[in-house]
Amino acid sequence: METFGAVVVALLLLLIPVIIVSAALGWAFARCAPLRAANAVQAARDERART
Repeated sequence: METFGAVVVALLLLLIPVIIVSAALGWAFARCAPLRAANAVQAARDERART
């Protein structure tokens, strides 16, 4: 039973960095949303002006 507990604890410890990295990536993705939207609008304007 101690082995099972040790495995569970080890898996939980390995999961902590995964949570931190996914949170950081999600934050960066959300942070860049206005910039992506502005770039999309500008690209649409450029495309309209080119035709």
